[in-house]
Amino acid sequence: MLMLKSFQCFFLFCILVVFPYQLALAIDSDQIPTVLNKDISALVTKYDIPGASIAVVRNGKIIWIKTYGYADLDTKRPVNQDTLFQACSITKTLTSAEVMKVLKAYNIPLDAQVNHYLKRWKIPSNSFTKKHPVTLRTLLNHTAAISNPYPDGGYRYNDTLPTLTQLFLGVPPATNPPLTVTGIPGQKYSYCNGCYSILQMFLEDVTSKTYSELMSAQILKPAGMTNSFFDNHLFIKSPEKVALPYDPERHRFPQAPTTSPIYATGLLWSTPTDLARFLIAIQQSLTSSHGLLTRSQALALITPSSTPTRGLGFFISDQYGNEYRKGRYFMHSGNNIGYLTLMIGSMDGTNGAVIMINISPEWNAKDYPQYEFIKDSLKLIATYYHWS
Repeated sequence: MLMLKSFQCFFLFCILVVFPYQLALAIDSDQIPTVLNKDISALVTKYDIPGASIAVVRNGKIIWIKTYGYADLDTKRPVNQDTLFQACSITKTLTSAEVMKVLKAYNIPLDAQVNHYLKRWKIPSNSFTKKHPVTLRTLLNHTAAISNPYPDGGYRYNDTLPTLTQLFLGVPPATNPPLTVTGIPGQKYSYCNGCYSILQMFLEDVTSKTYSELMSAQILKPAGMTNSFFDNHLFIKSPEKVALPYDPERHRFPQAPTTSPIYATGLLWSTPTDLARFLIAIQQSLTSSHGLLTRSQALALITPSSTPTRGLGFFISDQYGNEYRKGRYFMHSGNNIGYLTLMIGSMDGTNGAVIMINISPEWNAKDYPQYEFIKDSLKLIATYYHWS
């Protein structure tokens, strides 16, 4: 009963405080400066990018949105402002924000053992966890040493998907080994999709809501993200809304877009416009307690935790998206099969950008040359607007 009352209060707070906040997230959109448009267009050609979409933020507003190239090379369907890309690991930043909200709503300590809250499955005990149990903090900051839940990158868009529990247990139709702890939790940072997979189950088991229901109510709607979805069937239902995923030779990946019962690590469908709204929500939460998060919650996401450049939700960087100790920007990049993405914002709320493209190498590639388009485009933007 106590948890039910807590959850009701949680939703009432969002209705009274957070929802009005989204009305402030207007787009004050001007055309992209001519010189920037020319230079970014040249980068599209240089890196042979099929399609790209970019949004730029300044002082709490989206000042311009620009698209390039094609969502579908065969039909010459162009990318537009509403074209959906997979946000890839940028999704983890939304997940971490929701975890912070749930911790407060249910009075759960950040250093609580996550197994105390999981109902459908428990992290198996082994020699690594005997003295060092997995906590919510170690999941958020990538130090829980959880094994890879999708070594092959996920499932084809028309595959029969396992449940989250089947995937964690490693039983059919799941194709991965069972999830396990492979090192001492809390000891070492190692980027961890398994960590954020377990956070999805934590959110669902604590709130008795599906991840997609919870995120829609608590993150997407309050942030004004009206064109963002957690939906494994979106590509089948509405392929005309999606930027198709291409390999470096500009051939469409036959197995993509990938799907999975794990949404929390990288399966948000979104646009730079919507992700820029989320970025602004985080920035405004950092400067007041009346945004998407309280100031203390937002600060936790960008304060060094497992490394000098890794917080509980974001990486700390310079204005060019390079991890940087004591940097004044927070960022997260991402890659799925056929998609590469970047979101970056200044901690003082003055600057930000989101860049999404529909091309990448195969899963677990050693190099991502197309990501240089994103980095070079960001450098042009940061230089033009004198980011510091």
